[in-house]
Amino acid sequence: MNLKRFVGSCMLAFLGATAYAQDSLFTTTPWTLEQCINYAWENNLNVKSSELSQLDNEILLKQSKHSLLPNLSAGGSVGKSYGRSIDPVTNNFVSQDFTSGGISANANVTLYQGGILRNTIKQNELNLEASTFDLVKAKNDIGLTVATNFLNVLLNREQYDNAKFQLEIVQTQLERTSKLVEAGSSPLTDKLDLESQVATSEVQLINAENALNIALLNLKQSMQMPASEPLNIVAPEIEIEQVPMVSETSDQVFQVALETQPEIQSADLGIESSDMGIKIRKGAFLPSLSVSGSLSTNYSDQARQINGTRDVTIPSTNIGFVQGTNEQVFSNGSVQTVPVYSDSYSVGDQFNDNLGQSFRVNLNVPIFTRLQNSSNLQRAKISKQRAEINSQNVRNTLRQNVETAYTNALASHKSYEASEKRVTSLEETFRATEQRYNVGNANFVDYQIASNNLFAARTDLTQSKYEYIFRVKILDFYLGKPITLK
Repeated sequence: MNLKRFVGSCMLAFLGATAYAQDSLFTTTPWTLEQCINYAWENNLNVKSSELSQLDNEILLKQSKHSLLPNLSAGGSVGKSYGRSIDPVTNNFVSQDFTSGGISANANVTLYQGGILRNTIKQNELNLEASTFDLVKAKNDIGLTVATNFLNVLLNREQYDNAKFQLEIVQTQLERTSKLVEAGSSPLTDKLDLESQVATSEVQLINAENALNIALLNLKQSMQMPASEPLNIVAPEIEIEQVPMVSETSDQVFQVALETQPEIQSADLGIESSDMGIKIRKGAFLPSLSVSGSLSTNYSDQARQINGTRDVTIPSTNIGFVQGTNEQVFSNGSVQTVPVYSDSYSVGDQFNDNLGQSFRVNLNVPIFTRLQNSSNLQRAKISKQRAEINSQNVRNTLRQNVETAYTNALASHKSYEASEKRVTSLEETFRATEQRYNVGNANFVDYQIASNNLFAARTDLTQSKYEYIFRVKILDFYLGKPITLK
């Protein structure tokens, strides 16, 4: 039996096998790789955390831009005083209850602060852009994990089909041998040996089914899907010829990856952000200039408005006696001008009359900050060095991943070619051995060895096939192509 017939038989057996169609493995709605990845993106906590980090950086950027605007505040107060106190309007001591209040408004704006505000805006813009790449990186990571588990399910599904097909072959041979034993054409030992082989194949089928269940569970967990939910994945028929090895060399793939992978852009933006941090710390050594102004007014229910003046005549009064003669002494009468107050003084008039205004220009020159500015600048420079080290480390890791993926892809392709030749050879060997066994020219041991060798070879071929497909898809990913099986 050639490989194409074998694969076709496996697919038919897979579609028609009711024993394999367990509730935990199937649902009426098929899932493609792209749908699995999108589901994982919507539910993965790392992706959600990266989205929140991006939102946080958006808020920081908006806040830093608004720092260029003036600061405005307003307030008011009202109170009642009892006993002897100072009237805040007349500034006189009074010994009666009164109500007073006031309102005020203050504004200030920074004209120059050593470039700190502008550089902070630039730094937050860089941080926001870096967080965008971090979000892409988080999605890429979960996408690769889901793709790996997806292909692993497909691999174990074919391994299960291989094991099931192997069991069907042995069962068919057992039925034929049983008839020959009953007819006296074959010894009983041949039947017993085949029954043992059937039991072994059943164990292999159970192991393959367990492996498939575990692979499906790993896929669900990577998608953040509950294990109790059914999942039926589908993928297009994939042949090695449809997945050619990339034409670029390992170095060329790496150069493309430097331009396409988000972790590289994020690391480089981290260096630029650190540069802005140094400029911000240097700005603390420079003078700062700001202007501020304020308005305030108040009122009191005891205040009265002066409406004018009037003359008051003070009559002559007796102020004493002359000593010795007891002659009375009188003061001279006089006329004094006194203010005339209104009966009431409205709140609006008081606010208008008591209005106070101020305007200030503030200059602050740092002279000695107890080495705080110097320490902050040194720490900013260290942060830049860390960012540069991180950038180089990210590049080194990317280069190693690309080199490993490239080498593994070449190795898996060679392994597939060798496994394909081995399967072709063992299929002929098994066919010839089976024919000899059926006519009695080969014993059961020879038949069993040929059958087991073919089963192992087909298993290795399936393994190397999906290993190669996965490695090539990884290289495609580093070349900036989306993760897909189409």
